[in-house]
Amino acid sequence: MTTALPLASSVIGTVRSASAGQSGSAAQQAAAQQAAAELEYKRQQDAAQAAAAQAALEQKYREEAAAAERNAQAAAAARQQQAQLEAEAQARQWSHDAELRQREQELQRQKDEAAAAAAAAARAKEMDDYRSSQEQTLAQLRASQEQTVRAKESDAQTQLAQLTAAADAAEQRRLAALRQAVSKTRAGLGARGVTAQDGSGEAILLGLTNSSETERKGAQATDQLKRAAIQQSLDEAKRRNLLELSQLADRQRLEYMSKFF
Repeated sequence: MTTALPLASSVIGTVRSASAGQSGSAAQQAAAQQAAAELEYKRQQDAAQAAAAQAALEQKYREEAAAAERNAQAAAAARQQQAQLEAEAQARQWSHDAELRQREQELQRQKDEAAAAAAAAARAKEMDDYRSSQEQTLAQLRASQEQTVRAKESDAQTQLAQLTAAADAAEQRRLAALRQAVSKTRAGLGARGVTAQDGSGEAILLGLTNSSETERKGAQATDQLKRAAIQQSLDEAKRRNLLELSQLADRQRLEYMSKFF
């Protein structure tokens, strides 16, 4: 536009100079040329203005596009920053949640271990208490049996002592009776004129002695049978006690296994 204006001015000046030296039609021609020059000048001005307006409009568009680009970039950067902040916040939240879950799991594990330990301790105590109760029952039975056995042994000793005393007394009576019978028999033999050295007298005395010996052996056999019966009764009581203890121990063992295993 700036180069077109001096050109138009020079054309107008030339036309005006030519029109001053001409006359008639030449003046008209010059006027026409001047009008054409003015029109061209105006056209050039309009074109220059239009170009300037177009350039200004394009500049405005470029500036607006640049501003829009900057705004878009700023918005994108802001969104990216916001997304990054949100992602970081989400990551922190996830990390926090994971830490809380881990703590809860650890607390639950500790609670489970404590509960398991308490249950194990309670079970062990229950087993010990149950076993102690069984042992106490077994000990009570054993003590009762021992007391019964001691009473039976004492009674057996008393009975044996009584048997011994009775046997001694019977032996003393037998001997006294034998002596008395021998004395009477000798006296009777002497009255008949028979001595103990004679065969018949000796046979009579020997018969008395044998009869007394048989009585002694019978008394001893009876005494031994009585003593054996007393000992057998005591032995049977001890065997019954052992059997009762064994049966109770077996029953307790089965009860213990069925209760705890």
